[in-house]
Amino acid sequence: MIDIQKATTTSDFKIIELLAKEILHEVYDPIIPKEHTTFFLQKFQTVSAIQEQIEKENFQYYLLNFNNISVGYIGFYIKESVLYLSKIYILEISRGKKIGKTALQFVQQKAKDSKVNRIELLVNQQNKNTLTIYKKYGFKILKIVSNSFSDGFTVEDYIMGKELNRSE
Repeated sequence: MIDIQKATTTSDFKIIELLAKEILHEVYDPIIPKEHTTFFLQKFQTVSAIQEQIEKENFQYYLLNFNNISVGYIGFYIKESVLYLSKIYILEISRGKKIGKTALQFVQQKAKDSKVNRIELLVNQQNKNTLTIYKKYGFKILKIVSNSFSDGFTVEDYIMGKELNRSE
């Protein structure tokens, strides 16, 4: 059974931090230097970073639970009538169980409930599996961007988007 629970406590944020450490290394170490993944985790996915994103940047985080075990998480914010899906990560051993599909449907419903007509996200150009999944669910590549970080590393990303219509 898939359950999506809003992350609101320090305990929830600690679970996300631990999930992030495992998942991001699974996803990104094959395509970017491990040191940059570690930098990214320390800068954006610690308990304090998550709390700051929620307090100052209007982020919402949700835990993805499968059979009462946390196996992933979602992070997004809404700005200027667009829902920006910043994070959707699922443990490798839990993929293929419709958790990602359920999570995307949840995000889409949140967008509609917020009267948002578009969802946007960033995907690393080398992350082929994720690109395939987003395309399957109607996301299109809108723009190619380079993102530079304070650790001196630059990644090549796609901005992807999906227009929502009221009948979906």
